[in-house]
Amino acid sequence: MADEIESLEDISGVGPSKADALRDAGYESVEDVKAASQSELADVEGIGNALAARVKADVGDLEVSEDTEAEIEDDEPEAEDAEGEVETELQPRGLAEKTPSLSDEEERLLEQRRRVGKPQFNRQDYHKKKRTPTSWRKPRGQLSKQRRGVKGKGDKVQAGFRTPKSVRGKHPSGFEEVRVHNVDDLEGVDGDTEAVRIASAVGARKRERIEEHAEDAEIRVLNPTYVEVEVDSDE
Repeated sequence: MADEIESLEDISGVGPSKADALRDAGYESVEDVKAASQSELADVEGIGNALAARVKADVGDLEVSEDTEAEIEDDEPEAEDAEGEVETELQPRGLAEKTPSLSDEEERLLEQRRRVGKPQFNRQDYHKKKRTPTSWRKPRGQLSKQRRGVKGKGDKVQAGFRTPKSVRGKHPSGFEEVRVHNVDDLEGVDGDTEAVRIASAVGARKRERIEEHAEDAEIRVLNPTYVEVEVDSDE
């Protein structure tokens, strides 16, 4: 698959607009992107950490060109084989697998919330007209079938669908979410019951510092950066 990537548009997740942004930032070819680090790519306008990790995963194992491969094929076969044995994978930075301290009742209610779920409350007749958004509005028409509760016309927002108070607003993992913008926001966060979500406007360098401090303080980050690491192929 790697030999099919000839231009920036061939990279997974990179369309014409993203490719133009990369070229404006000085990355003219696939080799330029391969030589850059994930944090450098994330600083490009419109790329971000998630797409940067996806790009690095796609171009990180690019092979040498056919002409170069033909020149070194007879001279250094062992070196090429050794390079092919290196395996890498994307792993989250920090404590991505940490679980909260919950009571038996909270665990039961969270499982109930996952099992029962909640309907998607859509505005009446949103599917009939393109100009009608899906955002919920209470049906008020005198002849409205949704207002009268006719089956198949869509559920209405009402108290019976509400989540139990003890788990209301919690992340599916059971943590209370705390939004952070810098390292100072980590002060006072209880790592046993709270997890942090880094704001989307935070840059790559500041994000890395937040993740490092969160790991030292044993605080889970709900939207961690995925980095490429080597894995042991002997397992």
